[in-house]
Amino acid sequence: MKVKFNPIAILYILLVYLELATDRQQLFLVTYMTKYYIGILIVFLFMFLLVVRGKVISVNKKIVYLAKIIAMPTVAVFLYSVFLNAINPVPFNGYFSRLSSTTIFDLLAIFQALIVFQYFGQKAVDYTFISVTFSYLTSIIVAFKEGGFSQFIQMITDSGFNGSVLEMHELAPIAALFILYYLYRYFFKEVSFLFVFYRILIGIIIIFLSMKRIVLLSILMMIPIFLLIYWYYQRKRRVGNERKILSLLNIISITFILGILFYVYIIKSSMIYTFIQKNNINSMARTDLWKGIEGTYEFGIAFVGRGIGFVSKWMDNYWMTLNINGLTGSMGIHNDILKYYIELGFLGLCAYFYTLLYWNAKRIFLRIGHKETFIYFVLTLFQMLIWFTDNISIYHNFLWIMYLLFFSLIGSKKKLNNTDL
Repeated sequence: MKVKFNPIAILYILLVYLELATDRQQLFLVTYMTKYYIGILIVFLFMFLLVVRGKVISVNKKIVYLAKIIAMPTVAVFLYSVFLNAINPVPFNGYFSRLSSTTIFDLLAIFQALIVFQYFGQKAVDYTFISVTFSYLTSIIVAFKEGGFSQFIQMITDSGFNGSVLEMHELAPIAALFILYYLYRYFFKEVSFLFVFYRILIGIIIIFLSMKRIVLLSILMMIPIFLLIYWYYQRKRRVGNERKILSLLNIISITFILGILFYVYIIKSSMIYTFIQKNNINSMARTDLWKGIEGTYEFGIAFVGRGIGFVSKWMDNYWMTLNINGLTGSMGIHNDILKYYIELGFLGLCAYFYTLLYWNAKRIFLRIGHKETFIYFVLTLFQMLIWFTDNISIYHNFLWIMYLLFFSLIGSKKKLNNTDL
């Protein structure tokens, strides 16, 4: 990766490197809020630099439009949650504060990605990837200093081993995002094979050493879906009928949402616990969390949800009653699919997921560009696959880097297409 000496770029790489840091790396005192503080610092710093360069007034209209459609679902579920709390108040102190902070942090991720891309353009992606690479290299160095190759061997051979500095909860899915992104750029002939080979290899190493099973499984599932969508898109493009790709994306979206509802059903009905026990699957206490919260929701179209932030507030108040060995504080339920069902309800979940997958993809296809909708859909679907057993919907670094990849798809043409929705 050739990078010319650029003090601002170096400062950015350092700030992102610090933003990605974890307490296990022992670089400095890292708290839950550290990444948000650094994210806010990045926003204000590069807003100031944009003002100095006079670029604030020349924002690409496509970037603004993309930011708007990404942010609208967040604002919509916030308003829906306010409505739900008005008709059925959440019985926990500080709920509205949690709802507001969750919404603000999601919008911060969008704004951080927008500001960074507005300043650096396409180079922002490569600079960010350098930060990711150095962050995981730090973990490798720390792990080796702590015990030689022992942690590496345990991470690969012992499925129950945790607590290693190699297990980077955010970097593994971020590395997978970059793999899909660079595959996209290669398949659409934007970069050479060698350009993507080394970057994809680094991403594979991060995922492999992190041993995040859901990330590995999700990326393996996404590659054939990626190739299917690419094949169908190219086939329709050759005959001048690219709009047909929307039909395929619609089918995938509806099928996926039906699969999600079935998934919630087998959790609520306890069928999944029988399957896990019968096949001797190590759920790492996730099923205990799901069982603990099952009294807060019902499966059915009449269930309207409890509002964004409800699940985390429930955990704050009841984690100590779950009697999970090793659980010493409030945490997520490691299942964003179930979390969104509890918080948004049956129809709310369907509307939210359909908007994120198909409706936004259609808007991008018609107003921004055809190729751009391809990778937006792939990255969004990949994120949702990880939601099945993880908490990445609140991972700030994952979110803003994913949004940055969305923004990087914007071409030099600033005007929006005028195709009707």
